[in-house]
Amino acid sequence: MKTFFIILGSLVALFIITITGVFFYIKSSNSKVSDPAISNLITIDGFDTTKVDSIYKYSKHFPNHSQIAIGIIKGDSISYYGILRDTDTLHTISNKDSVFQIGSITKVFNSTLLADFIINENIDPKKPIQEHLDIPLNSIEKEGSFITLENLSNHTSGLPRLPDGMLASSMLDPDKVYENFTEDNFEDYLKNKMQPITKPGSKMAYSNLGAGLISYTLSKISNNEFEELLQNRIFQKYNMKNSSTLRENISNLVVKGRDNQGNITPSWKFSSMRGAGAIYSNVEDLSKFIIANFSNDTVLGLQRKPTFEINPERSVGLGWMIDKKNDAKWYWHNGATQGYRSCMILDTKNKKGVVVLSNINAFYPEHQKIDKLCFKLMSVL
Repeated sequence: MKTFFIILGSLVALFIITITGVFFYIKSSNSKVSDPAISNLITIDGFDTTKVDSIYKYSKHFPNHSQIAIGIIKGDSISYYGILRDTDTLHTISNKDSVFQIGSITKVFNSTLLADFIINENIDPKKPIQEHLDIPLNSIEKEGSFITLENLSNHTSGLPRLPDGMLASSMLDPDKVYENFTEDNFEDYLKNKMQPITKPGSKMAYSNLGAGLISYTLSKISNNEFEELLQNRIFQKYNMKNSSTLRENISNLVVKGRDNQGNITPSWKFSSMRGAGAIYSNVEDLSKFIIANFSNDTVLGLQRKPTFEINPERSVGLGWMIDKKNDAKWYWHNGATQGYRSCMILDTKNKKGVVVLSNINAFYPEHQKIDKLCFKLMSVL
């Protein structure tokens, strides 16, 4: 179990593992874990004592103003639960329509778009990425293998986690580490610096850069912005009315992100690489998406097919991590940005799933407890 959550941690944040010591100091200072809260949580339909006790166990050390929204799916039935820490007490609240930044869960929808393009636009995901773009890419080849869209989606492209120099350029303005990396910066990187570190297709190495290149490529192929693609091909299709990359479109529903002390902190904005983590959503919309995966949807079915095996117990699909669980498979992803933490899991064979969204900071010492809560709730369904 220990190794499992170490692996989870390597996925969760958009750049926590790659940050320099200076940046880590800026974002993790004053990171003392909060004293345990008093529980005023109650049982409701769908959330018995076992589930509520687990929610308290994994959330009692989160800071003041922490808010968590949970959706549990069994077949076509959804149960919701929300909690809020007010000073020293955790309370049960209703927040199923409250919106959070979902971070790297965005990569799932980024790859849903890719699966849609494969089926409906006859895009070949195994062709070299250069064949889909007009701008010249610096280098997409190593040891005779070329980077493909499939490689970008399953993190086997060989590209680094982030473009070289991206973090260094944002040292004086760490709240805008993604906002300051504009599309011009991104295209300059692609044309003059991009180069795989390892042979494409040979190993998995998590890459936000790779996810950003998917959204960039699909936008160029279709001549549509990433937001427009999401709305027209996913969110409208699955009736996800409160999901968007544009915070201003849903600002009245957005829960404010919090820092390690529970103070309001700016959320990350994305000027480029939007496919890596720009989406805002709520448990209501994400639960609808999970239920859609229980149907015979050809796009979602293609997306769930394994494309790379990490080990006998874990593989990767198009955007999904896939874990073997007895005679079933759990498809999952998590996310973390400044001020937010999330996790989503589904099991198509047993038609069940869990969504956990929160305004827990990606840099909070116990942020991984959001993953642990999500997996715990899934295990008791």
